[in-house]
Amino acid sequence: MSSSDNSEFVNPEARKTFRATMCFQKSDFIPSFEALGFWDDTVKRWHAEGLPADQTPWEYFRIDRLMDNTGGFENPSALKRLIDLVFQIPYWPLFETKVIEEKDDYLIKQDEDGVIKKVMKHGVSMPQFLKFPVETRLDWEKIKERLNPESEERYGAIKAMASDLRKRRHILRFGICGSYGFQRNLFGEEKLAYLFYDAPGLLHDVMKHWLCFQTAVADRICPLVDFDYVFLWEDMAFKTAPFISPDIFREFMFPYLKAFIGHVRARHHLDLFMVDSDGNNLALLPLLVEAGINVFMPCEIAAGMEPVSVREKFPNLALLGGIDKRALLKGKKEIEAEIIKKASLLPAGQGYIPSVDHAVPPDVSFENFCYYTKFLRKITGGVF
Repeated sequence: MSSSDNSEFVNPEARKTFRATMCFQKSDFIPSFEALGFWDDTVKRWHAEGLPADQTPWEYFRIDRLMDNTGGFENPSALKRLIDLVFQIPYWPLFETKVIEEKDDYLIKQDEDGVIKKVMKHGVSMPQFLKFPVETRLDWEKIKERLNPESEERYGAIKAMASDLRKRRHILRFGICGSYGFQRNLFGEEKLAYLFYDAPGLLHDVMKHWLCFQTAVADRICPLVDFDYVFLWEDMAFKTAPFISPDIFREFMFPYLKAFIGHVRARHHLDLFMVDSDGNNLALLPLLVEAGINVFMPCEIAAGMEPVSVREKFPNLALLGGIDKRALLKGKKEIEAEIIKKASLLPAGQGYIPSVDHAVPPDVSFENFCYYTKFLRKITGGVF
């Protein structure tokens, strides 16, 4: 590839091959989704190691965008923000963004999702969540005003862009906070864990509202845009197990998730429902599949979610991810070995798209990522 090629790459076959692969259908090649994202510090490092200064990793490696799929539009950053706010942050109006405290090395701020968090100014780290928007039932009743699916202002921007969205060649998701993720963003993980036992009635009220809200939003937006799949953000597990038991999931999430999927499948004819959850989700996968989930990501290897093993237990569940990011820190032999572990899933028609199992961290060198991409595409039929 020419390093001077700064045009936004859009694979005209990306939508077709993505759908075919996720539906266990054969296609000429597996889509090039070698990464789901990159830390900002990763890109800075790579620019110093050979990545052209005028190119992003997406452009240089010609990666088909699955999550950040807004390139090629007149204002991609505005479109990405629109997608995030309309789908991932469901409040309208949004919470006020404000800095509460600032020190030399960190900020304490409130974001548009109403969460107060501590953010380090230097280095790469997740924020520390200090306070969530709902602490009492009264808080919940108040926040319902921001969760009104009939607010016309909520849909103004996407209606204005609907014509452009219908013309695009990109893969586009209808993304929402899922049945656990929605509650987690209201209460935080720790408080939510107590509420399952201390206030089950409150949580059922929350989930009834979630179901009514999300189905109503789908009814407004899905007719405007030809979505390729439904994306449900959950993040409901850590390294060794889920945050909740299967019994808790069955009582507080399962019936609402199943009803949502059934509604969207029947009314809007969407047939791919993808859950994004880091960590070890093995104990919950049977319930997710029973509810109608048919795609899972990112198959985090450090948490025991090896795609070959998951497929043995769930033969009809399509998978995305599953390339251990830690292997990319090592040498060529380790990179090759990690990819070869997935050999049985790599032929077209196996319902698997290999990708690094989270955003690529800054301790991965540009040289190693180049080798990883080239070796993987050599096996899958892609071009680098």
